[in-house]
Amino acid sequence: MAEYLPTTKTYFKVEVDGIDYGNFVSISGLGATAEVSDDMGGMDKNPRKVVGKVKYDTVKMIRNADPRDKVLKEWWKSVERGNPEVKSVSVVFMDRDGTTEIQRRNLFNCVPCGWTVSDLSSTDNGVIQETISLVYENAEWA
Repeated sequence: MAEYLPTTKTYFKVEVDGIDYGNFVSISGLGATAEVSDDMGGMDKNPRKVVGKVKYDTVKMIRNADPRDKVLKEWWKSVERGNPEVKSVSVVFMDRDGTTEIQRRNLFNCVPCGWTVSDLSSTDNGVIQETISLVYENAEWA
């Protein structure tokens, strides 16, 4: 029997158009669902399930904000200007050593659909975080 060794949630990185942006602290929404319909064909007593189009969830990526790094802000600005840039994003799963790639989820034709920055307060300590939400047209495991 093959050895089963689950990886932890803390070892991942994000690449945007092949460039490593390892400062993301959280990613959610890496899911998908497929439309399913019933097909009653011929003499079948029970309907057959037919899988149709796949719908990908919206991905939310959170990182500690660095005001000097304008990559995400510029990407979002392309949406605000009405000419959204289409990019590829890869979520790379790393081994427990934090350096060896195990697998990756490649997201194709990504476009931002939301951008937020954490609440600011002069009475709180902490890091400012920014969140970018993405929609995409296709994905693959590699």
